[in-house]
Amino acid sequence: MVFSIKDKIELAADKALCTRCGACEAVCPSRVFRWRDDTIEVVAAGRCIGCGHCVAACPSAAFRHSELPLESFAPLSGEPAPSADAIDRWLRERRTVRRFAPDPLSTAEIEALLDTARFAPTSTNSQNVRFIVFAGADKVRTLASLTAAYYFKLQRQLENPFVRLGIRIAVGRKLVSAYRSRMPAIVEMFEATVAGEDRLFYDAPAVARAFASGMPHLAAASCGLAATQIMLAAESRGLGACFNGYALTALIRDKETRQKVGISKDYTPGAVLAIGRPAGRFHRVPPRLPRRVIWF
Repeated sequence: MVFSIKDKIELAADKALCTRCGACEAVCPSRVFRWRDDTIEVVAAGRCIGCGHCVAACPSAAFRHSELPLESFAPLSGEPAPSADAIDRWLRERRTVRRFAPDPLSTAEIEALLDTARFAPTSTNSQNVRFIVFAGADKVRTLASLTAAYYFKLQRQLENPFVRLGIRIAVGRKLVSAYRSRMPAIVEMFEATVAGEDRLFYDAPAVARAFASGMPHLAAASCGLAATQIMLAAESRGLGACFNGYALTALIRDKETRQKVGISKDYTPGAVLAIGRPAGRFHRVPPRLPRRVIWF
């Protein structure tokens, strides 16, 4: 759901409950209102993004927002957050899954995963991320074939010197060179996938594609944040996920592929996730490069 905020909103505080702490005004990212003496003055209703922080930050449940009723807010659990060491360990030990068991996922399991993405950050609280789910082996195979068709077409284009020049102008020489050097391996992978050995989605029983409206770079970022939340939620449920760059690239680069999977021109693809039950388990955390930070 994307909140529809009216140009005229009503903000108030229950004077019997309000402690005058000022938390509601302090957390508003858009400076929609201000306290004047003992009254809330709405100064820019149209700037409200519907984030609900004003209501959520009120310690005494006194604040009222006409478009965000108090009863729609869930109370905090009150349970302590996991320790920093536990969170750090969990993030390090989470693995991308590239071997899935053949067991199907139920609709309820998939919906529960996607539901966690509702609470991922989005630009200006737009809550604009949507999903298309391919569930079941036949539908995942169809999706793999559509993705393979893009790369087979790209191979043909790169073999044509005139088309290759146009692509180089559009995306840059470096990217074209990288594709040409890797294309034999990519084509081999997709030929095997089309022949029945799924080297794209690794026999995952479901694939979710995230897309969003708005400015493309912000839409893509919102999809990435939602995908991260899903991957973490999958880990906590004994499931696994794989962020698929090949399938995402086909969506971004190829209008025909987007149309065939139902993503209109007004939306930006931002993530493709293969989801399922892991086949096998890991016993160690692989090493990673040292962090690279530039301090100003």
